[in-house]
Amino acid sequence: MDPLHIQLVIRDIIRETTDTFTYRFSTINKQPLIYQAGQFLTFLVNLHGTEYRRSYSFSSSPGIDPLPAVTIRRKENGEISRHILRNWQVGDEVTVLQPSGRFTLDKPATQPRDIFLLGAGSGITPLFSLLKYILHNEPTAHIQLVYSTPSYDRTIFYQQLQQLAQQYAEQLHIMYLFSSEPLDDKTLLRRLSNTMLEPLVNEKLRYQRSDAQFFVCGPPEYMRMALLTLKFMGFEQEQLHKENFVVNTAPQLARIGHPADTSMKQVELHINGDIYHLSIPGNKNILGEALAQGIALPYSCKGGVCGSCTARCTKGKVWMALNEVLTDKEIEQGLVLTCTGYAASETVIIEL
Repeated sequence: MDPLHIQLVIRDIIRETTDTFTYRFSTINKQPLIYQAGQFLTFLVNLHGTEYRRSYSFSSSPGIDPLPAVTIRRKENGEISRHILRNWQVGDEVTVLQPSGRFTLDKPATQPRDIFLLGAGSGITPLFSLLKYILHNEPTAHIQLVYSTPSYDRTIFYQQLQQLAQQYAEQLHIMYLFSSEPLDDKTLLRRLSNTMLEPLVNEKLRYQRSDAQFFVCGPPEYMRMALLTLKFMGFEQEQLHKENFVVNTAPQLARIGHPADTSMKQVELHINGDIYHLSIPGNKNILGEALAQGIALPYSCKGGVCGSCTARCTKGKVWMALNEVLTDKEIEQGLVLTCTGYAASETVIIEL
């Protein structure tokens, strides 16, 4: 088997809503799956003779939930999610890549701080993973969860969230925003907006403004509004974290184009102790050329969004056509995305 691949067995399937299910796994070799709260698994799904890669966030939290789990909502036009929900059964084996993703806490804070979790729809999934981790590891953190969902019936993890809200009443506060069907006669139909978010954040902040952390996951327009509002309020990029579920950067990549330089660059890949030497034209992305030459690199979206292909450039320069996941600080530390990365110097060394 490819060393990048992991075999899992489905141990349990839980129906969360009519179109959303949680799948719990164990590894074939009985070794624990090492992951961080907020990360995701990329599944290799074979359908009609073609291999597809789909990434789904952990809803479980390491050290808290006994088994790793992902939660999957059926997409209206999502052939793969429909296939999974129809066909996966307890006992089935599935193939995944190593856990990945940068939608994570750096480390538990030693000082009290505010953490805001802003989610819409299935965007609650990685936030639920983070929420449990924070409650378990940061007893002094003040957490505000704002959860936008169409209706009570489509609210994923509602009962679990209510239990946590009662158990951690002094630490956790949850606001549900129902957009199409209210919970009861006293519930207003509302959508999160900049005019709602700004006063909400100012009202809920307890501790140092510079220590606050924000995690945002939902549809693109939802995240754009939230992040622009928070930036306008003066919060720094390092305080803002986003997770993209919708990956459609092809039009943007087409507009950006690729470098005009066609000269050959010498790229050295260091992967799990092995070293590969490649000659890559300056106008070809590193991931695509490595795969074409039979070198297995991790990837999922191929669009500069998910971060599965993140590597570190230790020598030379890499130009990224699109980057929706790495911060400026991470780029300064040498992190690059191989899927949208092009060798921009004569010699480049990349470590995975």
